[in-house]
Order: sequence, then structure tokens, then C-alpha cells
Amino acid sequence: MLRGRKTKLRFNDYISGWFNITNGIGQGDPLSMILYIIYNSDLVEIAKGKQELTLAFVDNTAFLAIRKTFQETKILGKMLEREEGGFEWSSKHNSRFEPSKFALMDFTLNRSKE
Repeated sequence: MLRGRKTKLRFNDYISGWFNITNGIGQGDPLSMILYIIYNSDLVEIAKGKQELTLAFVDNTAFLAIRKTFQETKILGKMLEREEGGFEWSSKHNSRFEPSKFALMDFTLNRSKE
């Protein structure tokens, strides 16, 4: 159970004051995964169009950009920075990203390229 924690509620334009959490879900509870999927759903919907994808599993999320060359991957930064992008989601949900854990990987189907 959660102890010594506080939270705020946010609905549309209303934000409550801080209040103590007096109940909760124990870590590892199966319900917590379902609740996090609901909480996380806006983040997964950031990808737009056929060349952007978002993959998520519990609290891990990956943004994917499908491009012809590695140099064209600036779209990943745009997915984070644009209006209603990853950084805005992070701020609104008080769920800060840790950029030091970000990784950029390049995958190709072309076996002749290094």
C-alpha cells in the first residue's frame, strides 16, 4: 500500500489541492498494470501516420520512425517536442522522462550497408 504519499486531481480546467493518499494498490498487484495502461494510453497515441509507431509495455515506451535513411530520424525528436507530444504528456501527467535513459537504435533490412 502507498504510505506517506500525496496527490492532486485534475479534471478539464480544475486542479485540486494536494491531499494525502490513504489507500492504494500494492506494488505487483495485477490491477496496477491495467490501470497504468489506461493512464498511459495518451502517450501511446502520439504516433501519427504510417511512418510513426509507438510500442508500450507497462511503464516502458518506445517511439519508432520508419525512414529510408538514418539521417531522416529527426521525426523522433518531433514526436517528443510537438504539441501534444511526449514531453507535453510527461508534464501533464507528472511522469517525468529520464533522457539519460533514452537510446537511439538504427535497424535495416539492407544487408549490404554497414
